[in-house]
Amino acid sequence: MCIRDSCPRGAGRSYGDEALLDSQVLLDVSAMNRILEFDEEKALVTVEAGARLIDIYEQVHYRNLTLPSSPTESHSTVSGAISANVNGKDAWRQGSFAHQVVRLSMLTADGEVLEIDRSHELFDVVVSGIGLTGIILDATLQLKPIPSPYLMVHRYPAANVDALLETMDKVEQSYDLAVVWMDAYARGDKTGRSVIHAGTWIEDDATEAQRKELLAAGYERLDKHRRLGLGLHEAFGPLLSLALYAQRPMLKVFNWLYYVMNRFGERNGPSSNTELFLRFSFEASFTVPPAHLVCGARGYTVQLTFPKSQAREAIVELMGICQSSPSPPVTTILRAHKADDGLLSFSEDGYSLNFEFHPKKYNEVESRKAIDRIIDATAKRGGKIHLAKDQVMTPEQFARIYPRHTELLEYKRRLDPEDLFTSDLARRVGLTPS
Repeated sequence: MCIRDSCPRGAGRSYGDEALLDSQVLLDVSAMNRILEFDEEKALVTVEAGARLIDIYEQVHYRNLTLPSSPTESHSTVSGAISANVNGKDAWRQGSFAHQVVRLSMLTADGEVLEIDRSHELFDVVVSGIGLTGIILDATLQLKPIPSPYLMVHRYPAANVDALLETMDKVEQSYDLAVVWMDAYARGDKTGRSVIHAGTWIEDDATEAQRKELLAAGYERLDKHRRLGLGLHEAFGPLLSLALYAQRPMLKVFNWLYYVMNRFGERNGPSSNTELFLRFSFEASFTVPPAHLVCGARGYTVQLTFPKSQAREAIVELMGICQSSPSPPVTTILRAHKADDGLLSFSEDGYSLNFEFHPKKYNEVESRKAIDRIIDATAKRGGKIHLAKDQVMTPEQFARIYPRHTELLEYKRRLDPEDLFTSDLARRVGLTPS
């Protein structure tokens, strides 16, 4: 077989087929992982494309610096974070990952290396561009000073969608990070029942040497937790799939108990605790099984956005669609966002919902119909589907969701007229030829 096409790949942490290319070449940049320069005074770090986010934290966090917009997957590479324009629990404050990128260099299909800063016409093409315009070689990122590596974390139970949005409005004004566990099985006047986890950076009197020692133990614990979690989840994955045949009653009870426990703890005010950012943002993600086990062989994730002005209507409609599905989502997570200008960015001034669906063989067709209804509801509100987590969009759906893809294709024809750079995702949604 003649191999002509190639796909840039970082750590392969996207949930779908963004960094896959069947029977062709994957250009693995993970070995390009050096930190090239660190300017502590200006809080700038320059790294190669394959540097992982956790690698950056190990070098800067004990100095009371953080990298905003870091996703929960700490082993994502910088080039992958740029190409997918990922986001973190601080997205409504710090924006998507592109907001932290000062400059980058990119190798084009003809061998030219381009230097691209925020004023360059290609900046909004490359960030969120899913690797279609070239190979990112390195990038300079803007770090943010923080008072310590610690957060004060509060938990706020919300009885329904109105209480959720009222509380989120207060959280967004007062906190630095937030994530919401939503009960997709609550109905009627309980629709939108949730528990909000909100964190704010706090002061700490530890010395730099003490912070370095503390965080070294934190990284070691994080790595052990990650390995243990992945091992246990893989071992018990078949049992999880079996249990999810009873997912509706099982998850209905679990979500209710989770809400009630947090409601009970709120009697004397919102429950709170102090914890390291590492735990709040990274380690907690290893507690639940990874998406490929939650979703199963026939499943998929969907993360979608909708404008803040339509939040109540969107949540009620989307929860109704989920509840009408034969396999409602196993998990439902809400986050707040702000807009950016990337041509394929999914963030906007509003909220996102991240669903993990686990359809079964006997209801696969009907479950897919529910997904199409969710995508249609997103499109009609001008929302987006996060490409790094997409496994389902058709070319027609993609064109509705991302009308600016035509601008990306114009740049691609100029930079890569022979479609050297592609992926299974790009082919599936019609961005490049199959």
